[in-house]
Amino acid sequence: MLIYTINRILHLIPTLFILTIIVFSFVHLLPGDVIDTMVGDEEAEDPETRALLTKEYGLDQPIYIQYGVWLGKVLQGDFGRSILTRRSVSDELFSVFPATIYLAITGTILSFLIAVPLGALAAVNRNSLIDYFVQLGSISGISIPEYMFAILCILLFSLHLGWLPSSGYVDPFENFGRSLYYIALPALVVGFRHAAHTTRLTRSSILDEINKDYVISARSLGFSENRVIFKYTLRNAMIPTLTVSGMQLANALGGTVVIETVFAWPGVGYEIYLSIISRDFPIVQGGMLMLGTIVVIMNLIVDLLYRALNPTVQLG
Repeated sequence: MLIYTINRILHLIPTLFILTIIVFSFVHLLPGDVIDTMVGDEEAEDPETRALLTKEYGLDQPIYIQYGVWLGKVLQGDFGRSILTRRSVSDELFSVFPATIYLAITGTILSFLIAVPLGALAAVNRNSLIDYFVQLGSISGISIPEYMFAILCILLFSLHLGWLPSSGYVDPFENFGRSLYYIALPALVVGFRHAAHTTRLTRSSILDEINKDYVISARSLGFSENRVIFKYTLRNAMIPTLTVSGMQLANALGGTVVIETVFAWPGVGYEIYLSIISRDFPIVQGGMLMLGTIVVIMNLIVDLLYRALNPTVQLG
């Protein structure tokens, strides 16, 4: 286990290195001029001003030199400064990161609470009307694009029914009850999408376990079907479900740009979106690198936890 863990950690190094190349290259392919963003179009027309700023920010250097300088600063924890606010990129991103964590965790918990009962219900009532409805709902959740489902939820729950707000944020440490009111709709969208996958997995896992020897033995001892399913079968079937939930949490942390943008949720994803519009490239670079690193590290943690939850698995 120790050797496997060390190998997996060592594998992170080339992965993160490739990630930095992708992030740096992507930002430099974006349309727009950094100099125009910093001083405005009129001042940027002055050749002396452009030349001075170009040299100051190293934009006159070859692209590989710029990348090397940027990577060296990143390794020291320096992501640069925002072009618009002149604040440290790290300060900008960490100030909005709690909102992203709150949304990702809430959505993942909601997904788990939806998926496990529905998956178990579908498995127990296999090939029944209930099973067909659960599978239809799962397929619908997988098929509907996330942004479209978010817009439909806003139209229904915010505009038509008026039950929930379409935007807004309250710090849960300041007013937890009020924060749940504002997070309900975006968390529902995140949770529904993830629950669609987890429900199908839970159903399949239970069906795989339901005909194993230990289940047959429990039935032969006269235990009720509910006790067999929910006390014995479900416990073992939860291992892959918990693993997938961990991966979904990683994806939620790293992939909430669309949801945060639709709901104007003040997280890292929304900050990246606003920075792309305003061409604040240091924020875009830092935000993309932060989210990508989180996904990579979370996948490593989930991989190691799977071995802890299921000691019988063979490590490669």
